[in-house]
Amino acid sequence: MKTAILYVSVHHGNTRKVAAAMAQACSAELIDLTAQAAVTISDYDRIGLASGCFYGNMHETLRQFVEKTDFPAEQEVFLVCTCGCVYRDYTKAVKKMLQEKGVTVSASFQCRGFDTFGPFGKIGGIAKGHPNERDLEKATAFIKRMR
Repeated sequence: MKTAILYVSVHHGNTRKVAAAMAQACSAELIDLTAQAAVTISDYDRIGLASGCFYGNMHETLRQFVEKTDFPAEQEVFLVCTCGCVYRDYTKAVKKMLQEKGVTVSASFQCRGFDTFGPFGKIGGIAKGHPNERDLEKATAFIKRMR
């Protein structure tokens, strides 16, 4: 299955680490949405959309990509999010956006990532050392289960 993982990783590289581990495990193409102005997804059977959590949601760049992109009906889509606290589903709004476009999200993965955003920076951050090897192993297992 030809797979691309499109990601936004702008603070500590948390999402890039997780997306890279997944891409390596399934031979996916890794695409940085902040570095490419236009991305064509029609050549892929499966698309992963990955970002960190910002104000309880996935990154604005990723949300704008979803908003303006037409996803082929047969394309499988999965979501990946890194966040300081894993106490809720931060992919919820993007899932809803995709569903409103008629796109089915097949699965989602979420793990902790070092976070120094806002007030967390004043205390030295939270989730230090994440994503760690165990997080990356879980990410790899997640993508392998999707085969």
